[in-house]
Amino acid sequence: FFLSGVVCDIVNCELRAKSHFVQMGCQQRCLLTIILLLFIVISVCAITTTSSFIDKLALVLVRNRQQLVARSRGKNVFYTPGGKRELGESDEDALCRECLEELDVKLIRPSIKPYGVFQAQAFGKSEGTMVRMSCYSADYEGTLTASEEVEELRWVASDFSYDKLTVTGIMILEDLKAKDLID
Repeated sequence: FFLSGVVCDIVNCELRAKSHFVQMGCQQRCLLTIILLLFIVISVCAITTTSSFIDKLALVLVRNRQQLVARSRGKNVFYTPGGKRELGESDEDALCRECLEELDVKLIRPSIKPYGVFQAQAFGKSEGTMVRMSCYSADYEGTLTASEEVEELRWVASDFSYDKLTVTGIMILEDLKAKDLID
């Protein structure tokens, strides 16, 4: 109530300057102030909630009934290759850029197909920070090669140790197994 009283005083000063608001009574100004405060609180909550999602794209690549996973330098878990989009990038553009950067291959754009969207707690981030991973399958040109940021590429089957995968990595592996795409 103290804060709303202070805000009411500020609004009173501001409203006096505008002739069409001068006619408002104190209760009306206070009600308007409370509505504005609620709007601010709701807006801040919405921004906080939205910012707790990490939006990523990934390439689900299956060969010989195994999935390709990557491990970053200095890390001990594997992930599905891909990354974050840059401002203004489409999914396709970001996926192509990330695969060139991480795997040194050029995706064949007409072959890019949606695979699925997976959402889970983000690996190595504070509790409640979620990653939403939009996955695609695609053909590529070139030879798969670990880039400077990737220490290791590995083909894995469904029996790969879950403690060496991110949560989304486990979800994707289980989905591939359920669809009988990997052993």
